[in-house]
Amino acid sequence: MLHLLHLSVKDVLGKAKLFSYQVYVIVFFLPSVLLIGAVIYLASFFDATGDLGCRCMTRWAKISLAFAFLRVHIVGQERLNLDSPCVFMANHCSFLDILLVLAHSPHNFRFIIKKELFSAPLLGAALRRCGEIPMDRKNPRKALTSLREAADRLKRGISIAVFPEGTRSPDGKIQDFKKALFILPLRSRVLVVPVLIEGTFQGLRRGSILLNPVPLKMTFCDPIPPDSFEVWDRNALAEKVRQILSGHKAVG
Repeated sequence: MLHLLHLSVKDVLGKAKLFSYQVYVIVFFLPSVLLIGAVIYLASFFDATGDLGCRCMTRWAKISLAFAFLRVHIVGQERLNLDSPCVFMANHCSFLDILLVLAHSPHNFRFIIKKELFSAPLLGAALRRCGEIPMDRKNPRKALTSLREAADRLKRGISIAVFPEGTRSPDGKIQDFKKALFILPLRSRVLVVPVLIEGTFQGLRRGSILLNPVPLKMTFCDPIPPDSFEVWDRNALAEKVRQILSGHKAVG
């Protein structure tokens, strides 16, 4: 009986601790989003390129992960060539994926992200001022316009980050890729860097605001050279990236 009572008390204390943690994270994070939006918007008046705003966003992402007590293990940064732009292609399970890419990708880069985020008060305006690229997934013509904007960034030496699944995975497994995104690296003839993100599905599931402080891992896989595929081989390139990410996940 005492043993069961001890387990019950321990379970209650554990739940109370987790509840306190959730409140702490929510109270910290929501105001921080508004704050970083204001900072980026103001920074854009001092730097029209958006680079200063992006550096502010990177700092915010690192602080957010640290304040949430999320431990992140980074693998493979030595594989990156910081002198050349590339297209980062990461799997997507959680909002946390955005924070990890922001915090730990050493390149100067911009996201291609769903246009709905640009409707958020203040944050949407800040994203535009920062040079992030909205993607209308329901309008192919507008989507091609977004890809042309991204190609222009690559010509200026700015890398691009995308989530080729198009949206967050509902079950943590890598979903089918949106093949149109692979037009970008093929026509721009830049390296593709597959990025495997692990732990974020368990850390913050789609549709939830409850954060679980689990260890996270981000692996920069071997870059794929632009001459590995012909310009019209977007399906083959998409399958190559998917195999790399699925293979890394299978072994570790």
